[in-house]
Amino acid sequence: MGICASTSFPTTDGARISPEQRNGDRHLNDKLTEDKRNDSRVHKLLLLGAGESGKSTLFKQLSTIYGNGFKKEDKREFIPVIHSNTIEAVQTLIRASERLAAQNSVYEIKEKKSLDAKASLLRLSAIDDPLTERICDEIRTLWKDKSIRSTYAMRGSSYYLGDSAKYFIERVGETWKIDYLPTLQDLFRSRVRTSGILEMDYVYDKTHFKVFDVGGQRNERKKWIHLFQKVTAVIFVVALNGYNQVLYESKEEKRMTEALRLFEEICNLRWFSSTNIILFLNKSDLFIEMLPVAGLEVCFEDYKGDRSFACAIHFIKEKFEKRSKNQIYTHVTNATNTLNCSYVFNTCQDIIIRKCLEDAGLLMP
Repeated sequence: MGICASTSFPTTDGARISPEQRNGDRHLNDKLTEDKRNDSRVHKLLLLGAGESGKSTLFKQLSTIYGNGFKKEDKREFIPVIHSNTIEAVQTLIRASERLAAQNSVYEIKEKKSLDAKASLLRLSAIDDPLTERICDEIRTLWKDKSIRSTYAMRGSSYYLGDSAKYFIERVGETWKIDYLPTLQDLFRSRVRTSGILEMDYVYDKTHFKVFDVGGQRNERKKWIHLFQKVTAVIFVVALNGYNQVLYESKEEKRMTEALRLFEEICNLRWFSSTNIILFLNKSDLFIEMLPVAGLEVCFEDYKGDRSFACAIHFIKEKFEKRSKNQIYTHVTNATNTLNCSYVFNTCQDIIIRKCLEDAGLLMP
């Protein structure tokens, strides 16, 4: 009588495992090991910062420079956003002029044509109503009014107005048309408040990066902590013109004051004790535009310098870098300028790659 060969293997609880199951388990373990190895090769970047700092614009730039960019279909999806941004900007200006006019008649809309445009524009829904030729004519009429221009000059310090308000108001000659296709600048300047987490993978110099963009408003920050582990670098974005802008959440505090406080908290978290911290001093174009109107002393009582760009930037740079125990890599950026962003991103990624090689002992510091 022959001996039959067993086609299964015993386990500790007496059950039998077939060779196919055993082989499948081996493949699964190999796959998990390979996935873990691949994850360790990915450099995880976090885009952090207070609301309205320009993180989402930088995220769009990354998609343009390293990703798949924006196809025609993608661009068309921004049309309702651009229409909404435009109507919301005009309505904000109208309501601000009403509040300011209570204190000074220079902000009061008096001309009949402007008053008619004002009444019509206030009836619109920024969410539901698309731009039309008639609406855009009314916007142009109001924008020419001296009281609205005076109100616009008070933005930031007296009330909150989106940074792209003027840009989209002056684009109304195009944005209402049936064949309108948003330009990259239109995309970069459009604003949808980030809620949740956006993620993108890209490769630079044969190195795999994964970047995360999260909402900067206070009610969004509780979501950040889920991303804090195994981070290669934190890119903290600050709006330079925030020194003369009030917060979305609180009209009593300047944006840059909160950005400083948030930066200090982030830099000194235990998760980031050995993480590269990169500081983007963003919106340099708007900063240059605002400096002649209001100096840094409106936010910092200890500022004794003049209103030159070089002096003001040096002061702000020191203010932030003193808040961290780690080395900070600081760059001045303009998120709507693709050439500037490309140069800064390439420089930052070179820094990250070099630091990783140094930490691995493959490169002398």
